[in-house]
Amino acid sequence: MPVTSFALLILSVLAAAALTIWAVTAWGMMTVLPLLISVALIARWAMAHVPHDDNHA
Repeated sequence: MPVTSFALLILSVLAAAALTIWAVTAWGMMTVLPLLISVALIARWAMAHVPHDDNHA
């Protein structure tokens, strides 16, 4: 993994953590928790394994 990709990964994780902390302090945990669960489920779906298909259309 290139250094710039690793640095951007670390920076994005820190930014997401700061945004989450700000949202919890601004709106409360019961408002932010369903949003966090939704984002986690969407990310899990987006990174799911797709079976290989090399059949001709």
